Amino acid sequence: MAGAGSALLAPLRHGADVLGWLYADDPGTDPPPQATLRLSRRLCEHLADRLSRQQLAVALARSEASYRQLAESSHDAILTTDPLGRILYANPAARTLLTGERGGTLPPDASLLTWAADADQQALWQGLAAQVRGPAGSKSPIRTEVTVGEQRLEVQLGLLSGGTGGLLIMARDLSEHYRLLGQISQRGQELEAVALRRDELRTFLSLYTQAQEEERRRISRELHDETAQLLVAARRKLLRLEKQAPQAAPDITALADELSEIAAGVRRFARHLRPSVLDDLGLLPALEWLCAQARTPARLEVSGDEIRLSSVQEVTLFRLVGEALTNVDKHAGAASAAVRVTFSAQGIHTTVSDDGQGFDPAAAQACPLRGIWACWACANVPHWLAARWK
Repeated sequence: MAGAGSALLAPLRHGADVLGWLYADDPGTDPPPQATLRLSRRLCEHLADRLSRQQLAVALARSEASYRQLAESSHDAILTTDPLGRILYANPAARTLLTGERGGTLPPDASLLTWAADADQQALWQGLAAQVRGPAGSKSPIRTEVTVGEQRLEVQLGLLSGGTGGLLIMARDLSEHYRLLGQISQRGQELEAVALRRDELRTFLSLYTQAQEEERRRISRELHDETAQLLVAARRKLLRLEKQAPQAAPDITALADELSEIAAGVRRFARHLRPSVLDDLGLLPALEWLCAQARTPARLEVSGDEIRLSSVQEVTLFRLVGEALTNVDKHAGAASAAVRVTFSAQGIHTTVSDDGQGFDPAAAQACPLRGIWACWACANVPHWLAARWK
């Protein structure tokens, strides 16, 4: 600087960082002696140490403020104690947990042992603290669950840094968690009961369907083998009377024709009730018979290698196709229909289609939302009723 004959400029270092500079000058031009250099060096070290401590203190204060802000806003209870168990710090969640009031105030002498409701809980906390302060090399945080009153807590205990013997405790209220688990378990039991009931209903419906089909088979056999045969025998006996009473021949012939029509109707009813072709020849011949019986010209289209289904499955598919062809006859106004059966490794896929007037699926789905009486205004009501109710 102006007026200086010689000067000393030394850096104030902290590790690899330069915190500042020490400057000194002298009017003379002689270099500073060794004693001055040693004093300058020690002064630089002292100043660098003070500056680094000040920076560390500022950083520590900022870190403590940040951690305190996190602790104050945490939903988990956070508290620290001294070696005797006296509470040094408790965040709002911990004060709420300890006092039962939101953000309540703890008394000056509050400790973990006064928090415990009875001797068993006091022994529990003393045991946990002793476990955390265990032998050297095993002083690691522990995590456990404890019950305090009606609250179920997940607690983590660890030693405070610095070797003071104090504890850092974090606790989370699991009461709501266990309440939700209880509700989920109850709901699972209810769903299991519903599933069991559904399986029982399916079993009942399956047994009912089997019994119904067996009854249809029995009635069909009786109509075909007994009633129809009796009608045929009665017609033959009636025709033999024609020779004995020539004067009543026209009436006898008319009566015989009526018996023939009745016998044909009985056979037709027996076939529709339970066609023997389904039991004797299988599903595909039975579907061909359905196509031949439909009023609308229908054809059967089969692809893939045939897979023989169980008796219940064949009867179910036979009834579905028969009902679909009946709906085509009643409502579609079609010129032709097709029953397509596709066999594959995954099973069997059956489609019944026709070239009739059809209906709008979106309008059909909207009908229940508008109400049943509004559906009568729909031009395709018969189709919707058939598809929805059959």
